[in-house]
Amino acid sequence: MSDNKKMYFPITPEKFKEMVDNGEINLKDMTKKTDASEEEKKPSFIEKAKSFAKSMVSRGIDDKKCNQKTKELRMLSCHGDPSKNIPPCPKRKGSIKFQDSFYCGACGCGDKKMTQLINIMVDGKETYSKLDYPTVQCPLKMPGFSNYKINDYNSRKEMIEKDLSLEYVIENSK
Repeated sequence: MSDNKKMYFPITPEKFKEMVDNGEINLKDMTKKTDASEEEKKPSFIEKAKSFAKSMVSRGIDDKKCNQKTKELRMLSCHGDPSKNIPPCPKRKGSIKFQDSFYCGACGCGDKKMTQLINIMVDGKETYSKLDYPTVQCPLKMPGFSNYKINDYNSRKEMIEKDLSLEYVIENSK
């Protein structure tokens, strides 16, 4: 095994098979849904409405924004960083309506001006992006977002946590 690959089982495959054969591990128990598979389901209309309302309230009437470190962490979670070998989120979609822009394909909000993952220019003015909201959720619970969750398997999340440190990620996920 190469140095850059992480071993998730603290036992060898042979030992794992032996434990299954001896009844020490029940494979049926291991097929239950995990947090990571739960994240793949689309949010319900009610869940989307609640999340949207929280985001809008956090923005307020004076267009409050999250702090810069939080936004940078959100940008990394959505867009990745080729220099750090962190790929873009696989759920990120290229906007059809706004040139050189992106929106989240997992949250169900669609390709709209207020859901763009970058600040776009409209009529010569920079817009408020989805990543600017003081409170905003990610369907994958990625770093930087209000519903960030540790301890579920996501290789991109692990890359970010290792690159920036778990403490930094927790501190700037609001």
